[in-house]
Amino acid sequence: MLTLLPLLRPLLLRSILLLPLTLLFAAMSVLTASAASAAPASKSPITDLTVIARQLEHNATPEQELPHNKVLNVCAVPQLYSALQALSSKSRYPFVPRVATATEIYALIANTDNSKLPLLCDMVLSADERLPISLVRSQKALASSLVPFARVPLVLWSANPNLLQGHDPRDLLRQGAITSMAVANPKLTPVGFATEQVLKGPLAISGTRSLREHLYRADHEYQVYSMVANANVDCGFISKPLLLAEGAALQGSYWEVPRRYHPDIQYYGVLLSPSVANKLAQDFLRYLVEDEDVHRFLNDYGFAPLRSSF
Repeated sequence: MLTLLPLLRPLLLRSILLLPLTLLFAAMSVLTASAASAAPASKSPITDLTVIARQLEHNATPEQELPHNKVLNVCAVPQLYSALQALSSKSRYPFVPRVATATEIYALIANTDNSKLPLLCDMVLSADERLPISLVRSQKALASSLVPFARVPLVLWSANPNLLQGHDPRDLLRQGAITSMAVANPKLTPVGFATEQVLKGPLAISGTRSLREHLYRADHEYQVYSMVANANVDCGFISKPLLLAEGAALQGSYWEVPRRYHPDIQYYGVLLSPSVANKLAQDFLRYLVEDEDVHRFLNDYGFAPLRSSF
């Protein structure tokens, strides 16, 4: 049986790569729901954007709707969930975070009538510029409001607490201590593109044949995270917020890639067209971009201000 393990290992890795991203997000939803059920029975806002959209589809009023212009509906990708959920109780501007994947956000907004759009989203916060640009092109968002508000450091992460702790990964590569690695597709995500620049430059693996043969590509960084967490590979490149989810103890070890090694991985905000005149929406977006207290708060969740360096 033991002799079959080397043969089965690549097959197991390929099956993980083919795991639909929706299943990963579904798993996140289950964890979120479990945490919510364990909390005190207070009435909290709905955060699942797809639930809100279904209510609007049936002409129902969203359960937690507050008077228009009194609270913002902020639609965001899952990487922002923990940070926004925590910020919502501290922000000087009242808002409700509503979470879905980038693909879901675009589809739901595109299929919602503009008259109902503020009940769904006033603004969108995205892990790259593609989603807001798509919304601008479909005339659902205002181009002049599109702005980056944060960046995320790139990290090389291992589930092994000793592998990267205090070690330069370049030395580990030379010593053959890293034998397998997972990376996101450079054509699909900014994290993947940044990773590609690092592997072509400062952390070049061109001369490391054994690692080149065990470099596994995933469509998304969540899949990279899953492969590393399950110890299917030694390490993988992901964005730092994935390691610093609210209430989660840091597992394993990581090396934070110096900013100069790759293009910035920026997060963007954009106002949706029906909410462009909403002063609260304008002020909140400016708050994310300019307020230093917000920047310090987001830093605890793995985000970094655009103007800082390390």
